[in-house]
Amino acid sequence: MADIPLNHFVRQAFSLTTTPSAYYIAPFDRAAIVLGLYASNTTNSDVNVTVSISGVGGTFVPARPQVDFAKNILVAGGDTTNLAPARIVLEEYDALIASCNSSGAIVTGK
Repeated sequence: MADIPLNHFVRQAFSLTTTPSAYYIAPFDRAAIVLGLYASNTTNSDVNVTVSISGVGGTFVPARPQVDFAKNILVAGGDTTNLAPARIVLEEYDALIASCNSSGAIVTGK
């Protein structure tokens, strides 16, 4: 019997800032599959959101380049948008990086 459960579901929410920041990093020796990535605009103004993946590296894992998969996606004031219409696979130490053009306007979750 396996020591680690086959599936482990995690739900996280965080506020984006104008500085690109890693909001989730896949753990050592594991992959993560992002099923949804929702951005909710809590203001009345339109906000642009960018989400990237970058391999930040770790023990025995070299860093990989940053790749934008959702760049300057408009989230209308008071609206919610799914920034990941398909599954996103993160390999060990891959980071999900996000930012927006108005700090505190976007609350996102995966």
